[in-house]
Amino acid sequence: MKTKLSKKTLLREAEQQKDALRRLSGWLRNAMLLSSCAAVLAWWGLSGAGLRLACGVTGIVLAAVSVACAVLIGLGIRNGRRNVAHILKAVEQA
Repeated sequence: MKTKLSKKTLLREAEQQKDALRRLSGWLRNAMLLSSCAAVLAWWGLSGAGLRLACGVTGIVLAAVSVACAVLIGLGIRNGRRNVAHILKAVEQA
């Protein structure tokens, strides 16, 4: 069952989703920065032994987790933009 929403309601929803997408973009930037720093830590740590090697392994794990987060956030942003486009299309048709 589809419910008919007003243009005002749809535009407000689109604006709220755009705001959420702006916040997600900040999280994406932070995840990418963290993955870069973790990659440097991994490179530095893997070129040594002992505690330095442990830092390298930690850097690899941290880089992998932050890259996975960045991918998921990127997918969320892509899908969110597509959703906003659908909402705006529905406003035009209403």
